Amino acid sequence: MKTHDNTYSRLIAWLKVILPLMALAILSTLFLVSQKPGADAPLPYSDADVDEILREQSIVAPQYNGMTRDGAAITLSADVARPGSASGSGSDAQGLRVLVETPDGGNVRLNADTAALDMTDRLARLTGGVHIETSTGYALDSQAVTTALDITRIETEAPVTGTAPFGTLNAGRMLVRRDDDGATGTPYVLLFTDGVRLLYEPKADQGGQP
Repeated sequence: MKTHDNTYSRLIAWLKVILPLMALAILSTLFLVSQKPGADAPLPYSDADVDEILREQSIVAPQYNGMTRDGAAITLSADVARPGSASGSGSDAQGLRVLVETPDGGNVRLNADTAALDMTDRLARLTGGVHIETSTGYALDSQAVTTALDITRIETEAPVTGTAPFGTLNAGRMLVRRDDDGATGTPYVLLFTDGVRLLYEPKADQGGQP
């Protein structure tokens, strides 16, 4: 009986030491967790403009294929396109490429840094340095070109410079269209106006003679 009492007494004595230490450890842990860095920080939120996010939506490598009223096939492709900011009926494009293939077998290629497409008026305005090549041997550059999407009509809004099959060419304006503005059966023409300057450079023949 005495042995039992001694064991009980020693147990009580140990518990008096261990329980306060355990309580202190638990309280210390709760304190440390409550002071964890960032625990009291407000919830993160975004102050971004929703309209701006919607405007920045873009399509990578889009392509458009169509046919003009006068029978030419037109293909537009771009590196990136995003909704236009003005009316919502168009889009802005970067790295735009345009190919117009006429029924008579000819074609016109345009490459531009930037462009604005207006699907309401069926127009594409190319800017930022436009390079123009034709299947008849013209390679020209201009700062701004407008091309219709429903009829074959490509018109520069700035002077053009470059090479022709017979020399170098400078003009205030260039226009590609079907003669008589799209009448069926008429040929396609390339017109230069507003101060045309041509430096004729005759080609050497096969024998090397000028």
